[in-house]
Parts: sequence; structure tokens; C-alpha cells
Amino acid sequence: MPPTARRKTSSKSKRTKRPPAAAQPSARIHETVPVSAFTERSYLNYSMYVVLDRALPSLADGLKPVQRRIVYAMSELGLAASSKYKKSARTVGDVLGKFHPHGDSACYEAMVLMAQPFSFRYPLVDGQGNWGSQDDPRSFAAMRYTEARLSGFAEMLLSELGQGTVDWGLNFDGTLREPRLLPARLPNVLLNGSSGIAVGMATDIPPHNLREVVSAAIRLLENSRTTLEQLCEHIQGPDFPTEAEIVTPVEEIREVYRTGYGSVRQRAVWREEGANIVIAALPYQVSGERVIEQVATQMLSKKLPMVDDIRDESDHENPTRIVIEPRSNRVDKTALMDHLFATTSLEQSYRVNMNMIGLDGRPKVFDLKSALKEWLEFRLSTVKRRL
Repeated sequence: MPPTARRKTSSKSKRTKRPPAAAQPSARIHETVPVSAFTERSYLNYSMYVVLDRALPSLADGLKPVQRRIVYAMSELGLAASSKYKKSARTVGDVLGKFHPHGDSACYEAMVLMAQPFSFRYPLVDGQGNWGSQDDPRSFAAMRYTEARLSGFAEMLLSELGQGTVDWGLNFDGTLREPRLLPARLPNVLLNGSSGIAVGMATDIPPHNLREVVSAAIRLLENSRTTLEQLCEHIQGPDFPTEAEIVTPVEEIREVYRTGYGSVRQRAVWREEGANIVIAALPYQVSGERVIEQVATQMLSKKLPMVDDIRDESDHENPTRIVIEPRSNRVDKTALMDHLFATTSLEQSYRVNMNMIGLDGRPKVFDLKSALKEWLEFRLSTVKRRL
């Protein structure tokens, strides 16, 4: 065979085919931005996510997204107030798998909080089992042991859900629909309050009495010119679930309602039983164990020579019963309690910051009147959509 033929055959055997033009990788477009600008933009996106989707409640139904999803998932499971209890793990699994792709422990803690009568003024979850105590709210049992269903109060959030009253959206993977808000028939954001820490802002909304809030809402509905002072004739102050006294002056409470900022001071309730002092109610979010430790520390350091003993006699029938034994009958019990109010958590302030997400989807600090007024607008819109 001629040499030229051999070279031709050899070149054909080594020739490789080029991929078609469509299969060739396209040129990637890169954006060059300063690190500071990229960080600022990314952190802003994260901040808005935490504010809107995690930490702040909605004015409309008073719930954070995880709370709303728990209530809705329980209703979808048929866990009405009249139904049988089901394992909490079943509820948490449905919430995570369908609506809330986050940690199971955080979801369960949110569920526990809604079941604790010392945390929620009007609990939304009816729990069976160990759901913690006021002394140690985090002493609840694991979700595989506890059982739960919705409380009767939660029905006011769900009774009009299937009547076209609120907007719906897709869940995180686009396979299911979930309500953006629940059609609350009562201003739950004022009834149960809320607390949370976001990025650059926080919220601390105190709970209130149902009768007082409803009567104030009716008065504002009948007369839009109702003043804050007239609303305060109905809502005289917060109503905490632990039944502690509020010792803040009326003028300061009205200023809190006028601005949406401030603090409310609470004091434990006590009475005399023979020669002893019995503490029957503690400030909100204060445990009896903490108070006993504070008093015992003073006793050991010889700062309370007039106290002989302190013990906790709390039980199921008496959730708070702390007994203080004076050293003698000549001890001035009022003066002793005044000293304890000044040096222990028997008297404590609750910070108020009525920061919530309004109907426009933006966080804002509301005063009492504007919060009630905007909730009434939401309620009117749900009623009109139902008709």
C-alpha cells in the first residue's frame, strides 16, 4: 500500500467528532459586586425572612407562621376539641412534612407553648400528658409521649376557613395549599399576646381579657371616633394568665397603649394563713423555684433573719403555693413582703412592644386603638368574603 494511503487511513482513525453546537456549554455570566454590597443585600433578605416568616405575629390572626401551620395541620388531621387525642409526634410530622420544613424540636416547642395555660392566656392546644409546669416550662415530655387536640378556643380561628374568607397559597414544595391567614373571629393578637426576637426588632405584646377586648372592639365598631381614653374604660390593662397583680399606675398604662411601647409592673399575690405567708400567684414568666432560690440565698447570707423557712407546696389543685414561715408572730408580714418585692422576682416588669405585621404585610408598632381598628377592617373583609 502506498505511503499516502497509509497516512490517510491513519488520520481517519484518529479523527474525533465535535459535539453539536447545542451540546456545547454556554458562556456563564458572572456579576462582580463588592463584598460589602453582597453581604448587605443577603443579610437584608435574611432579616426580612426572619421578621415576616418566623418571629413576628400577624395582626389579623395573632399567629406566627409556625403556630398557624400547627393549628391548620391539626384541623386537617381532624383533631377538633371534641375528637380523641392523638400523639404530638403525628401532628409535628404533618406540620414539617407538609408546611414547615424546619427543625422538629422548635416546632414541638411552639406547640407546647400553645398548650401551656401559664404561657397562653387562652390556649389553642388541649394537651394530655406532661406539658411542663410554671416552675419549669421546658420540662415537658417528648413528643412521642404527649397527646394533643385543638382547644375549644381554637375554633374561633377555624370555623370560617372553608367559606372563602382568606387567601391561600402553595406550601414550600408547591404540592399543597395552605391559608396565608386564619379568619379569626376575635382579635387573638391582643387576647394571647406574643413575644419574639427578629433581626433588628422584637415584639412583646401582653395578653388581655376576652370580655374587655370584645367590648372595646364593639364600641370602636359602633363609633369610629372613640378615643383611647374611652377604649381604656373597657381595657383597663393586660390580663396575664398567672393572675398576678398589676401595680403600674393607670396613667402609665394608658401611655403604653397610646404609644405601643413601655412596661407593665406585676406583683405576686399573697395572703396570711395563720402565722404563715402564702404566695398564691406569681408574675408572668416567673417560676416558684427561682423565687425560692432567691429567698434562700438571702437567708443563708443572714439578710432575712425574720424568716424561718420557705417551702413549695404547689400541686395540681394549687399550681402556685409558696409558704413562708416567719420566725415569730411579731414579724410585720407586710414589711417583709415589701422587702421581698424589692429584692426578688416577686415583683417584675414586663416590657411592652406592640410590634406586629399589619394587613399591608409590613411590621409596625401599633397603639391600642390602631390595632383594634385595623383588626376590625380585617374582620369586616372576612365577613364580606363569606357572604
